[in-house]
This record gives sequence, structure tokens and C-alpha cells, in this order.
Amino acid sequence: MMFPMKQIFHEMAAEKLRLSLTILAIVWSTICITIMLATGEGLRQGLLRSTTSGNGNLIYVSTGVASINYGKFYKGKSLDFELADNELIKALPTVNRVSATAKWRENVHYENRSAWMTPIAVENNYNKLNDLTLMEGGRWFNPLDSLEQRKVTIIGENTAAQLFNKSQSGNSDKLERDNNPVGKKLKIGEEEFTVIGVLKDSRTIEDGQSSEFSTLVPMATWKRFHNHDPVAAINVEPKPYVNREKLALTIRQVIARKYNAATTDEQLIQTDDMLLKQETMRSLLLGLQSFLGIIGFVTLGVAGIGIANVMYASVKRATRDIGVRMAVGATPTHIRLHYIIQAMMTMCIGGIIGLLMSIGLIHIIDSIPISHSIFYERLGKPKPEISFTVMLIVISALILVGILAAWFPANKAASITPLEALQSE
Repeated sequence: MMFPMKQIFHEMAAEKLRLSLTILAIVWSTICITIMLATGEGLRQGLLRSTTSGNGNLIYVSTGVASINYGKFYKGKSLDFELADNELIKALPTVNRVSATAKWRENVHYENRSAWMTPIAVENNYNKLNDLTLMEGGRWFNPLDSLEQRKVTIIGENTAAQLFNKSQSGNSDKLERDNNPVGKKLKIGEEEFTVIGVLKDSRTIEDGQSSEFSTLVPMATWKRFHNHDPVAAINVEPKPYVNREKLALTIRQVIARKYNAATTDEQLIQTDDMLLKQETMRSLLLGLQSFLGIIGFVTLGVAGIGIANVMYASVKRATRDIGVRMAVGATPTHIRLHYIIQAMMTMCIGGIIGLLMSIGLIHIIDSIPISHSIFYERLGKPKPEISFTVMLIVISALILVGILAAWFPANKAASITPLEALQSE
């Protein structure tokens, strides 16, 4: 076995320039396909993170206006939810938890500063449904806050910066807090509220809004000042593995029957499934990842052509040696395997260098601080990720291209007869 390997190295050394350029092409192609697949994987994983946090697993039930005449409703008439509708939906066997929300409708302000997002009244379990966590030093609403209808509030980090920062420099969507607002007081309309917590991390809540800009108050406190106002929406958490489309339909039917409305009127009772909304985006990102992988594979295919050229040159130069080897007993399979091994060694050298450089490049990208961005947060803070699947695809592509690139030159070498070898120059 030592003699064929020595001969392979000898033939590779005879084509130093071509071999070096080919390895360089393989390195570049490997970097391209790895980075492209890793970018697509990062976007996909980021979207998965964003859909499994915040309201990404919820069905957002809200009201609209009737689109058909039925029962108590005529075209254009609106429907108002009651807080009791919570229990109606919660009684469904496929529902895990529910949480109603309402809008305060007055602005949030502190001295001469104001927050642009309307305050939201929430129930005590709202944080669990929306995966909300608090900065150190703060707390979530407790049963006593609801029982005594306390004027307390929890605000998003950007709202805290807008209202309480010592300096107001910077873009409003990139503010960072320079102090802790817990214990300070702000006003909602003319009512004074005490800040008891600041939300940590960005989450998507309430039909696509960001938790960073939110101002939350207890539902009982909202009811104290808005006793006759309707509930804005109901967040529904389905039980695992249920048919979400069927559950949404059941929710519409149950509420429609209570209010004597048409069960088929989707404009009157709207059920937005946040998880199913993301399925389209997931499919789009999977298609993008496949497209990037195809581009990388084509680039790798060009490098494979370079390998084939090197192999053809090696075969032409070693025609006499091939004839001699076949004359002393080498079979076409041995000759074919000889050149396939040579091609795979070339591909292996370029592939390993390319993968190592790709990993290093991704580590450099990961270390780059990315400025705060709502769009970046909503995508789940994506960064290129070399997952096991990406590595498997890249290695499989290298092996496939290497075999295809070597197959035709190897077949040509295996078809040479001793007589042809003696007649060659």
C-alpha cells in the first residue's frame, strides 16, 4: 500500500501550481457554501427562538365589526368583549391558559417626557403566557395589587429610558437606560403610578408590539377607572399538539353563540394564530437557505472542474506508468481507485482548510456587537450558526463533488491499455 501512496504524492507534487490553485478554489468554495448555509441556519434558528418566546405560541382573539347581518348584529356593528369571556374560553378542553388585556387610552408621561405606546392592562398570568422576565430589583404584579387595585406599573426598557434617562440623546429606538426607575412615579393621564419593575429582553406582545416600549398595569386597576370599557383582546395558550385551526374555529363559535352573532363571521371575531403566522416566514427562510446552499454548491462545482483538470493532466503525464502497472497486474479498478483517492485527498485538504476558516470567520462575526434594533430583536437575534446539519451538508457536498470530479479522469486512466501506453509520447 506504501508504493501507491508514494506515487499519488509524487503525481500531486508534479502539478504543484495547478494543485495549489485548485486547493485555493476548494477553500473559497467551502467558505462560500458554509457561510451561506450557516447564515440561513442562523436566520431559521433565530425565528424559532422568536416564535417560542413572547406571544409566538398564542392565539390572539380580538373583536371587529360584523360583515353580515345575523341575530343582534348588522353590517358595521362592533362587538365588545367582557372579562367574563375569559372563563368561557378557558373552559374549552384544548385550552391551557388565557389572559385578557385592555387599553388604558391615556398617555404615559413623566414631567415633560412621554411614551408613545398606549398602556396595556393585563392579568397576573400575562408574564407566563408571554415569557416576560424582569430586571433585578423589580417584581411582577401580585394578588394584593389586584385586590387593592393598586396604581403600580411595569415598563419596558426603552420606555424607562425615554421617561427617566438623565440624557435624552440618541434615536428613540436605540435608547439604553442610565438609571434604575423602580420606585419612581409616572403618570397615566392624571393618575400617578409607581414603577415596580422593568421588563428584561425584548418580546413580541399584543399583536406584534414590542415589550421594550410597553407600559403594563394590573387589570383590576384598569377596571377601577374604566368600569364600563370593553376588554381589547384575549390571549389564548393552546395545549400542546392540538389542532390550532380547529381551536380557533371553536373559539369563534363559542363567543358568537354567546352574543347571538354569526359563527362564520371572521370579521366580527378575529383569531390570529401567531405560530401559524410564522409558518410562512419559516418556509421562506427554508427556501432562502436552500437557495444559498445551491449557490454555494455551484461554486463548489466550479472547484470540482479544477480538480478534474488536474486529474486529466496527471493521467496524461502518467500514461506510460499506468500502462506498466497494468502490464504487471494492476486492474482497471486499482487504477480508477488510485485517481479517486488522489482527488479526494485534494478535496480533503481544501475542505478542511475552508471549514476551519469558516468557523474562525463565524466566531469573528459573533464577536461583533450589533447595535440595538427592533427588527433584529424580532428575528430572534440571528447570527450564522454551523449546526450539525450544516456540517453534514458541507461534508457531503465535498465528497460528492470530489467523486464526480475524479470519476471521468479515473475512468479514462482505467481504460488505457499497455499498448496505448507504449505508443504515447
